Amino acid sequence: MIIKYKIRFLSVILAFSMFMILLIGVKFQSQWLNNLNLAGQQLIQHRSAFADVSFTYITQLGSVTFTLILTVILSLFFIYQKQYRLLAFLLVNVILFAGVVTQIIKHLVRNPRPIPQLLSEHGYSFPSGHTMIAILLYGTLIIIIQTKMKNSLLKYITIMMFLILIIAIPTSRIYVNVHYPSDILAGLTLGYGLLSISKHLFQIGDKHT
Repeated sequence: MIIKYKIRFLSVILAFSMFMILLIGVKFQSQWLNNLNLAGQQLIQHRSAFADVSFTYITQLGSVTFTLILTVILSLFFIYQKQYRLLAFLLVNVILFAGVVTQIIKHLVRNPRPIPQLLSEHGYSFPSGHTMIAILLYGTLIIIIQTKMKNSLLKYITIMMFLILIIAIPTSRIYVNVHYPSDILAGLTLGYGLLSISKHLFQIGDKHT
C-alpha cells in the first residue's frame, strides 16, 4: 500500500512538472513546443465528412452547457442520496478546478487559439477547458463508480465509456482546430494532478467510501 501511495504521489508531481514545462514553453513561444503542436495537428487533422460530424458531436460532451446540465443532475442525485461528500467532490472538481482555475490560467497566459477553426470558438486556448472538464468530470465519475458500484460487467463498461470520453473529447478539440496539442496536454496533466489532490482531500476511494 505504501508503494502504491508513493507511485501516486510521484505521478502527481510528474503531472504538475509537465504542466509547468508546457506553460513555460507557451509563454516563451519555444521552438520545441511549436514542433510538438505541428506534429500533433498533422497526426490528428485528417479531414473527412464522417470525422467532421463525429468530432463535432463528441466535442459537445465537454461543453459548458452539457457539463452544467450533467452536474446539476448528479448534484440533485447526491443530495437525494445524502452523499454530501461526493457532492462536494464533484462540485470542487467541476466548478472550482475545471471552471474557475482554468479560466484564471487562460487569462494569465492569454495564448490565442489556432486558425482557421472548424467550429468557431472565442477566448484563449491554454489550457484546454474541454480537456479539463473531460478529465475532472468523467474522471470524478470513474472514481465514484469504482468506489460505490459492485463488481459487474456494467461497472467496467461504464468506466470504459468514460475513459474513451477522456481521450475522445480532447482529441476532438485538436481536430476542429480550436486548441493546440500543447493545450490538450496541459489540460490532461493539470486536470489529473488536481483530481488526484481532490480525491485525497475528500478521501474518496481506496480504503475510504
